[in-house]
Amino acid sequence: MFKDRRLALSYQQKLFLLGTVPLIIAVAAISVLVAYQSRQLAEREIATLEQTLIETKKAELRNYVTQARNGFYFIYGSAPPDDEDAKQQVKQILAAMIYGDEGSFFVYDYDGTNLVSPRETHLINGNWTGLSDSEGTPVVDELINIARAGAGYHSYLWPKPSTGQEGRMITYVTSFPSWRWAVGTGVFVDDVIKTVAASKSEVEARVRRTFFYIGGITFASLLM
Repeated sequence: MFKDRRLALSYQQKLFLLGTVPLIIAVAAISVLVAYQSRQLAEREIATLEQTLIETKKAELRNYVTQARNGFYFIYGSAPPDDEDAKQQVKQILAAMIYGDEGSFFVYDYDGTNLVSPRETHLINGNWTGLSDSEGTPVVDELINIARAGAGYHSYLWPKPSTGQEGRMITYVTSFPSWRWAVGTGVFVDDVIKTVAASKSEVEARVRRTFFYIGGITFASLLM
């Protein structure tokens, strides 16, 4: 009987449990809901940020190629398909157009032979048909296909000329159809990837802080 009395709950304990258990369950449900909604909202914001940054990079690339083409169109526009002197002039102009730490222009003919690559000269005069990146994404063949269709963008992994380490690159390529050339330039988007990763980390930290705040308020309420 003494043991049963020890195990039996007093009126005050029953009242405490009656008040606290629903509170704990409600707070837990609210915490999960708040965390879920916060994460969903943040992921949408991050996706929008990433898309905006990528579109800015793409517009920048297209502007580079347009300016380069305008710079020597007076040579290309009046040259016949077999004018080797004109082709050599344009290749020299493109080879000299380097910018930033990594930026430069490239030229592939439609057969896959590299004609211009000022930062990676080992590519010049080599046929790179079938070249893929470490993820298996076709590189040269896809660039040529895009050029044949007119112009467009392509994303793949590519070694950085400054370090030799792979980075994510976005390339804009256009066509010189009478010369059967694919001409373009690319930019590494590591800064975009880092910005997005930092934003995701901040979201997770914010969700954890929200849990801590709700837990602290709940604990204080229980003590009161």
